[in-house]
Amino acid sequence: MPIEKQRRAHQFLTQETRYHIIQAVLGHPTYLATLDELEYLVPKNRSTIREHLDRLADKQVMAKYKYRGDETERNEPREFWGFTSYGITLLDEYSYLRYVPVLRALQENLYLTEKIERHQNAPRPELPEDVSEALKIPEIDDETEAIIEDTLAARERGGDRLFDAPPIESDEDVETEAGADRPLDELF
Repeated sequence: MPIEKQRRAHQFLTQETRYHIIQAVLGHPTYLATLDELEYLVPKNRSTIREHLDRLADKQVMAKYKYRGDETERNEPREFWGFTSYGITLLDEYSYLRYVPVLRALQENLYLTEKIERHQNAPRPELPEDVSEALKIPEIDDETEAIIEDTLAARERGGDRLFDAPPIESDEDVETEAGADRPLDELF
């Protein structure tokens, strides 16, 4: 893709409202969000969100998916917004997909109103196979999970180490010259 076209595509995706919409859908447990869910997650009003969804649909980044099953109740949504195959390709090119696990973890720990919870649990249509495959979060192997659990448990017991930070003993006899950069351990 020519540089100018790449710049315009990047600028289009990173416009504030569209960026929030993209992040909200990437973090959604089913990757299909209702307008109400987006209104809850994106700090903009409904008409602005709808306008930007239409722009994303015009550029074929996102599409409106309609659920046609009989399983929905009267107040459950039938229209959902999700990515297209082209949208996934574009997002992958700009490295958006690598943040899916983090965005998912954030959304899994959000406070949800009863209405939003009902929307999140509503039956949905199937995404195209290539879209759902691209958004699949890889499973963590048992060894990695054990390391994470041990580190978190040590942290809860009062261990003061971060995941990759070695322990540092501060030297109280060392003083930093006035106006010099001070190391973090001296500041705290």
